Amino acid sequence: MKKIIFLGCLSSSRYKDTCENAIKIIKFLDNEYQVLENPPCCGALAHQIAPIEEIRDHVKLVNNWLKDNDVNKLITICAGCYNYLTRYYPKYLGTDFNVKVMHLLQLMNEPENLKKLNLKYPGKKLKIYYHDACHLRNAENPIIDEPRNIINSIEGNIFLGEMENTKINSLCCGAGGGVYSIFKENSDFSSKLIFDQMRMPKALLTACPFCYNSFIRIKEENNIKTPVIKFEDFILKLMEGVDPISV
Repeated sequence: MKKIIFLGCLSSSRYKDTCENAIKIIKFLDNEYQVLENPPCCGALAHQIAPIEEIRDHVKLVNNWLKDNDVNKLITICAGCYNYLTRYYPKYLGTDFNVKVMHLLQLMNEPENLKKLNLKYPGKKLKIYYHDACHLRNAENPIIDEPRNIINSIEGNIFLGEMENTKINSLCCGAGGGVYSIFKENSDFSSKLIFDQMRMPKALLTACPFCYNSFIRIKEENNIKTPVIKFEDFILKLMEGVDPISV
């Protein structure tokens, strides 16, 4: 039986450094996890537009790929993959889907792994904010406390701020479900409002590649100085003793 790392299409194609960082973290915590070549797309994006018959066929195709590779545990760094695999695969496949799916945040948050990570921040006062991505907070098994536990476990002069809309009530970044493609103004307004809700931030962390895309676009269009950092990159820099908000 195999444990695999499922990076997701967007991260694999656009954020290779983040993928490498995530793999380093995962293997540090559990070296049995491996990356398989040419993984299929989970199908989350097609779910928005494809006929139900094609959705079911694709889910079966991916499940057969998992079976052929003898996979029993899967960890992903993509919020969309996590939500789709945990919500819709059991729905369409029932007991034929026998893979335990986790997000990297869940793996890091396990008590023994927090202890193993032993994260330290030796720098000056650092105030960071974490944005709750829709795919994580609305998942079948919501991920809300895990990132906060990880941040609060960091030893040093680091503080976690909370926005007015946070946790289960956090604002959508406007990137998912084709919103940006059809309603760009609404998407931009939502992302900008998230920045506006932070008070004196030093950095904004996100665990979703789609949210990251949206935040970076708004940051550049509005000349916002706040660094936007993917959660994996932030953690690995701490592990390597590098300034976690450096570009």
